[in-house]
Amino acid sequence: MNFTWWVNRKDQSGRNVFAGGFLGLDNIGVFDRSSPLPTGGTIEQADGTSWMAMFSFDMLTISLELALENHVYEELACKFFEHFVYIAAAMDRIGDNADELWDEQDGFFYDVLRLPNGGAVRLKLRSLVGLIPLFASAIFERDVLERLPA
Repeated sequence: MNFTWWVNRKDQSGRNVFAGGFLGLDNIGVFDRSSPLPTGGTIEQADGTSWMAMFSFDMLTISLELALENHVYEELACKFFEHFVYIAAAMDRIGDNADELWDEQDGFFYDVLRLPNGGAVRLKLRSLVGLIPLFASAIFERDVLERLPA
């Protein structure tokens, strides 16, 4: 329920990219990201988005562990895996896109300022924001995946 609350509250555009103040992470960027921008628009956060990817992986890991004892949880594991894939794909879409969080040339994640007119500007500031996506990783044992084919 908590995961769903975060998805519905912080992904208002429904694109699997997260914005707004985020679990105290709003103070590691250049702007106070929990306050509205004076020009309008939103800041799509590399750190908040990757935190949600990590949350997906954590819930996936828990679901897999529970599913080993009760197969009902296997469906939840699939749900959290899908969420992770959607979030990862939103952070770095196929092709070189100037309005995504990943910058291929720099090899770094950045926040994106989404303007009210629909345009977007990548905020090319090297900070902890661009490193937090590295936290979203997990290791799954082969035998667990073999025991849970779905």
